[in-house]
Amino acid sequence: MAGSLDDYKSMFRDVHVEAEETLFGIHILIYIIVNSLWVMLNMLFVPSRYRWIMFYPLIGWGTLVFVHWWFYVKNANKLCMLREEKVESRMGRTIQPE
Repeated sequence: MAGSLDDYKSMFRDVHVEAEETLFGIHILIYIIVNSLWVMLNMLFVPSRYRWIMFYPLIGWGTLVFVHWWFYVKNANKLCMLREEKVESRMGRTIQPE
């Protein structure tokens, strides 16, 4: 167990960052599988003059994957600290480490 509140917060942030990275990996995996099938089906069944339409979902979902990475993976530490500050402000006082 952690010796102080700061140690606990640090360990909690590390676990939070790992969880966000895992969720992002799952998101990427689903993106790749679904869009591979999407492209394959479009290449097989859509006339060649309409194949350009298949890129809209790829770009749209790809943008959302980037947003997921930017806010929840790259800035996971900051997000965790903001949540800690919110909890501390709701308590009406700042928690002092031992």
